[in-house]
Amino acid sequence: MPFFFDFLVNKKQIFIFYSMVVINKGVANELFFNLTSKKRLASSPFIFIKFTNDMTKQDYFVYPTEIVKPRYSSMSFTEGTHISLGAEGFYTYVIYQVTTNDLSNDSTLTSSRIIERGKALVKDASVTEVSYTQYTPTSNKNTTNSNTQYLSI
Repeated sequence: MPFFFDFLVNKKQIFIFYSMVVINKGVANELFFNLTSKKRLASSPFIFIKFTNDMTKQDYFVYPTEIVKPRYSSMSFTEGTHISLGAEGFYTYVIYQVTTNDLSNDSTLTSSRIIERGKALVKDASVTEVSYTQYTPTSNKNTTNSNTQYLSI
């Protein structure tokens, strides 16, 4: 689901709705952004995205394939091929408009090149959640000795 803001105006309140970019590991991902109105330089045809893991602060970079539509841009890349993100979880992304397609990091870029920032959730479908079952004490030394005290509340 693309990251977007939408405003709903009531007589007394303004509601801001947003959703987060979701990236699935190991598959082709297509993200949609409203970059058409944010691009600044016609001479900068490339999009460069930096993803930063919120926990580890590790940076990852990718040049996505961009298809520009009248109202939005479609960005596509394959996680694991074009970019290999770390552990699943939350990331912060920064989208840059750049003039070359040979950057490996953002150390030479200034904040004037930034055209969007946001949050991303990276999911890994190959990792399943742990299922828990009830603990049943067995008759071993730890559960049958008199050192265990059970409380009733």
